[in-house]
Amino acid sequence: MQHVAYTYTLEVGGYSAFGMLYFATDLVAAHQSFRVPMHLDAPEARGTRQSATFRCRPAPRVVTLGGDVMRAAPSLLVCCGCMTASSTATLEQEAVTPEVKRERAALIRDSAAEMGVHNAALLGGIATSETNFAHCWSEATFACMGPASPSCGGEPIIAGSADGPCANEQGGLGMFQFDAGTYAQTVATYTDAVLTVEGNTAQAVAFVVDKAMLDIAGVTDWRSAVAWINSVPLVAGDPLTEEWADLIACRYNGCCSGSATCTTRGDKYRDNAIDLHAELGADFWRTSDRCTALPADGVIDQRSECYLAGGEPRFWRREAGGFGDDHESTNTTAAQAPSNFAQWFLRPTRATAYRLEAHLQGGEATAATYEILHAGETSTVTIDQAATDGFVLLGEFELAADGSEYVLLGDNTGTAGQQLVFDALRVTPLDGEGPGGGGGGGGGCTTGHSSTGAIAFVLLAVLRRRRRPR
Repeated sequence: MQHVAYTYTLEVGGYSAFGMLYFATDLVAAHQSFRVPMHLDAPEARGTRQSATFRCRPAPRVVTLGGDVMRAAPSLLVCCGCMTASSTATLEQEAVTPEVKRERAALIRDSAAEMGVHNAALLGGIATSETNFAHCWSEATFACMGPASPSCGGEPIIAGSADGPCANEQGGLGMFQFDAGTYAQTVATYTDAVLTVEGNTAQAVAFVVDKAMLDIAGVTDWRSAVAWINSVPLVAGDPLTEEWADLIACRYNGCCSGSATCTTRGDKYRDNAIDLHAELGADFWRTSDRCTALPADGVIDQRSECYLAGGEPRFWRREAGGFGDDHESTNTTAAQAPSNFAQWFLRPTRATAYRLEAHLQGGEATAATYEILHAGETSTVTIDQAATDGFVLLGEFELAADGSEYVLLGDNTGTAGQQLVFDALRVTPLDGEGPGGGGGGGGGCTTGHSSTGAIAFVLLAVLRRRRRPR
């Protein structure tokens, strides 16, 4: 019997798949695509089930078994499909373009910044390692088809293909590969926001912050976890960088033994972050200075550059109403420490006294407690949100304009289950000289970046079997 025969090599993210395929010519004539097994040249991946889709191109060269075999050039990143004597076929899929990769890197950068993380290339290293920035199945068609995603035009999201047959509907979902069991269980755990590229990204930020709180010495809450992540230098061999690599290998990849295999996995997350930072440049990733001055009108709105939303993304709700017909809320808790909180950064350009007012509408929290750091002192003001509508006075405070001052509101009011509203904060100088800022309008502070898709609430890669983020 005559066969189409060729070798292939697939190299992605530090792993390679290789082998030799034979297709009977009558099979080639009858079918235009094939799902074939892949052998992984990685010790920890051997024995796992991998596959890729191969599509035939016209006029394949036909040889007999034992005859001359056409070989793909070993330097090819992807070599698959039937081949002619003079040309090489490639996987027919909509791979992530440089433009889409940059857009998603910007989303990671801006989403992380909204949550206080200014070292977002570390998150980009995870996205590179997990899916090479693919979010939709059309961008990596050898993976499994997940549920429909609004970010994919209603088409399937990418789903991990290493957790058994695709028909089992198991495996990680989306760019950051979140997995709580079956697809339905993952959506139930993380809400359907995880199917969007924005929600998937926000969940990844929250995941690494949470794991830093669990594993890193001296990290006790969201703000100290964020401070630790922001302190990690993108330098291989630096103790903090190696601690980050170990954390992600363990908590994201399930490889916690400290073995050579786990070290290799951690190194991949680390090196992908370093390479991505160098590829897009320090200016692209810089967000630590995104809030430099008060807005020109003195109003700091939620989700602007001078506002931080900390905590689990699943618990935030974006709603109509309030200042600019847009505010957000979460439910209160009786816990000692906040689960979700917001921080408005006060960046006046001169030291003087200021009036601080919070815009409130539709709240139910009867004891919303605002913490105000001003001129080295901390004051607290408790407001009954259920009894207010519009701007309500928090007080008049001296501000030192030293870059450290803020207003903070947490969900730990002492009473559980009430709707706590977060909206605009108005800052007005009392010296009669106009707003104490020089930023642009629109309720935000100046920034050098333009977000292509800031956070909403809510491979090409060879996906290998491992414990998923949990």
